[in-house]
Amino acid sequence: MTKRVPGRRWYVVAGAVATVGVVVALVVLATGFRSWLDGFPDLGSRFRDGESVRVDLTAGQPMVLYVSPDSATTDYLCTGEVAGVPIVVTEVTYTFTFFVRGFETWAARYEVESARTGSGQLTCSPVRGRGAELLAIGEQPDNGRLLRIMATTFGLAGVAAVAGIGAGGVITLVTWRRRKAHRGGVGVRSEGGLPPNSY
Repeated sequence: MTKRVPGRRWYVVAGAVATVGVVVALVVLATGFRSWLDGFPDLGSRFRDGESVRVDLTAGQPMVLYVSPDSATTDYLCTGEVAGVPIVVTEVTYTFTFFVRGFETWAARYEVESARTGSGQLTCSPVRGRGAELLAIGEQPDNGRLLRIMATTFGLAGVAAVAGIGAGGVITLVTWRRRKAHRGGVGVRSEGGLPPNSY
């Protein structure tokens, strides 16, 4: 008994398998990128230097003053109160920059905290020179979550791409080797006078 020689259609199958792997990887990347963007801090109303903005604060849970563009380096003096208690504004001890729709770039600059829960007014003015184009009060950034999203996304995308391309490569190699072996044995006659795999 002889083995059937794989047809050229197996090369098409190999290409299709590799393509599916790459497509799945791209879908995973797109989905992960969207989740990554959704993980950025939510920003409240934008405001400008010297303008008062309403802030809703929970005692012991700081919010963050973001500036745009992220390259703005001017220091700010911020004042405000909640229920008669001054709002505490301190410079952040970390670096966090991100962008939103329209590619506005934002950077965390100060943490805004109140000892009481409630709503108040906050006013921020540049200490010297011209300040940022826009200011906003938003949530604290979750760097850990953002890193986990990106690590998971690249990991799953890499597995999908490698699996698809690897499987396609194996199919291609096996098909090529079996077809080559068949071509090499065509000239050898069997005892019955017919070349092996002649069917």
